[in-house]
Amino acid sequence: MRSLVVIFLLSLAVTARADDARGWITHPAAAATPVVLEFRRELDIDRVPEDMPVKVTADNRFILFVSGKRVVAGPSTGTVQRWRQTVIDLKPWLQHGKNVITATVWNFGDIAPAHQQSVATGFRLAGPPLSTSMPGWRVRLLPAHSAVSAKEQLSWQYYVASTPEIIDATKSEGEWVDAVPAPKAAVRTLIDDPLPTQTYTPAAAGRVVRASGVDASGFPSRPVTVPAHTTAKLLLRTDSTISAYPELDVIGGKAATIALEYGEALYDADNRKGDRDLVGDRRLRGFHDTFIADGQPRTFAPLWWRTFRYFELTVTTADEPLTLQGLRLTETGYPFGEVASFRSNDAQLNRIWDIGWRTLRVDAHETFMDSSYWEQLQYTGDTRLEMLISYAVSGDSRLAREAIESFAESDTDGGLVQGAYPSRLPNVIATFSFAWIGMLSDWSNEQPDAMLVQKHLPRVRRVLQWFEPLRNSDGLLGKNPKWNFIDWAGQRWDDRDHFPSWGRNNGSCLMTAMWVGALRQGAELERRHGDVARAKQDDATADAARTAIREHCWVADRGLFADDGDRDVFSQHMNVLAILYDIATPAEAATILDKITVRDRGIDAPVGMYMSSYYFAWYLARAAEHAGKPERYLELLKSWRDLLPLNYTTWPESRDQPRSDSHAWSAHPTADLLGLVAGIRSGAPGYARVRVEPVLGALTSLDATAATPKGPVSVSYRVAGGKLVAVIERPADLAGEFVWKGKPYPLERQRTRLELPL
Repeated sequence: MRSLVVIFLLSLAVTARADDARGWITHPAAAATPVVLEFRRELDIDRVPEDMPVKVTADNRFILFVSGKRVVAGPSTGTVQRWRQTVIDLKPWLQHGKNVITATVWNFGDIAPAHQQSVATGFRLAGPPLSTSMPGWRVRLLPAHSAVSAKEQLSWQYYVASTPEIIDATKSEGEWVDAVPAPKAAVRTLIDDPLPTQTYTPAAAGRVVRASGVDASGFPSRPVTVPAHTTAKLLLRTDSTISAYPELDVIGGKAATIALEYGEALYDADNRKGDRDLVGDRRLRGFHDTFIADGQPRTFAPLWWRTFRYFELTVTTADEPLTLQGLRLTETGYPFGEVASFRSNDAQLNRIWDIGWRTLRVDAHETFMDSSYWEQLQYTGDTRLEMLISYAVSGDSRLAREAIESFAESDTDGGLVQGAYPSRLPNVIATFSFAWIGMLSDWSNEQPDAMLVQKHLPRVRRVLQWFEPLRNSDGLLGKNPKWNFIDWAGQRWDDRDHFPSWGRNNGSCLMTAMWVGALRQGAELERRHGDVARAKQDDATADAARTAIREHCWVADRGLFADDGDRDVFSQHMNVLAILYDIATPAEAATILDKITVRDRGIDAPVGMYMSSYYFAWYLARAAEHAGKPERYLELLKSWRDLLPLNYTTWPESRDQPRSDSHAWSAHPTADLLGLVAGIRSGAPGYARVRVEPVLGALTSLDATAATPKGPVSVSYRVAGGKLVAVIERPADLAGEFVWKGKPYPLERQRTRLELPL
């Protein structure tokens, strides 16, 4: 009987692969890339059906239209092993009589964004009567639409994101031919996309802040005409950084060239950024799309969205004037709902909360991204912090789940997860495998679905075991051949061998401390969801590593832990982890915290010590809590307050002169203002309870709401007359307690009002 079941399951698998193989179509001449295709199929219907569900996908990407109306774009970023197909009901777009179904499909090959994997150019739509496995589909090449490598335009900086596009309206489109089967494109595993459709919402197009060669004061709300034989420049600025599709309407201007350039900020003559609102004689240094007019009314629009705050039109006309008729922006991103809110009597804290949430929305699309302008890659370290913001503000965990699944799928060097994934480029960051375990630990605390953790426990074990052979004779982790990224603070590409430090006996206290933290998290996950015996084993390994760190890295006369066994190098990072993972004793922890921070200097470290960037400051905040000094958190936020006069609208990647002005790893204060300051957080694994323990500092009023898996929790605090008046509202099925000055007060009703002495 068992053998029959196996045969039956194998037959189903073969059938599924055959179904996947059927229906992929392409153009006979579409082998070379970059290539843009248009597929077409007519459908005559006597009566609009009650529904018409279809599944549609492409390699690389598609935009589906019904009778000229945009329906959906996709597929969501995935991998060859889990290639997404979008499920959509076409009924709302269908009409009685003739319907024309079209799809623009493109494959930019090796110059596509690095997150884009590929097999072969193709298009697939499943769902009668439109299936691409049936005859009737036609296809043509669109040679007028092409792309170039971004490296040609941004050679001075690391860039692997949006591909600059060229649209030459003077070129003729290809002839319609019958679509042909694309069996090479079928070599992948299809899954129904678990994510919702990305937003596609009209947005304000900004305003002109500088122009030359033409009077453009009314653009884009009023047309502007550029005379013949003229070069005109129009610099526009949006109110805040945005991820959006631009569309430019033009009339006339045969042979005119239009460059549409995008940037997060402007640069001065020394290529430095400053006040992000300052224009003056500063210039844009970004990538650009190129449009060539043919004299006819045209709408130019790149296929992929762009991220920018500033964008500049450079128009060079030939023998005819060209009229810029208008410009539109359509904002796009993951459709997070904004459940949470934060408003206090401190206006700067409110701005910090808002800017962080905007940063996440600019960088969250079909994956979480480190920077939607420069890379558009989902990095493990960044994504862990982005997930926490999404839990607290939106309560939507679908994108987080997919991130966990994607990293688990990646596998390199016998156990590590890729540092950035999905991606077609290898990017192995050994330390970021620890961050993936941290993601699962956070999920276990924040989300009720334990099955996801159970599913990936074997993968956790492989990560932890990968580091065991690296221990040196002192019990510290020795150097491994991968990139051991800790933080950008004090580290650049040319000195990444110096931080972390290894010492003469090849032992890194800092790397070992990170391993201790991951082992502790792994042990707790095993106790909750897996193998108790393995949990004891992980704890024993962590205990041995802790002993080695204390023996070889503690410098008693400084009261600090060194980064290396030689006790020569010191960092905030090592000592933060020593506090956070109980390598330091409770008595040592509070003293260490004082030694690695400078009062009234935010997250700064004393001279002679590597200090945290905005990213690693999240761990610094956790250390302050763990050391029993959560009130120090509001002091750390000075580093974000200091950014406000520079008029950032999204948070930067690093200090001083950051490459990226929209880097969501710096946005974690948005989650902590809810979880630490307003005090709303999980009080038991799976968010089975809520614990509300505010840290108000000098605040006298605060109203906040945080998302939870069971619904929003709201708090209102007022401080006056030596009393705190706290009002807490919670879902009926979410029990919990309010904690003030260490004393718990049960939340016995859905709405609880307390008056407590300060």
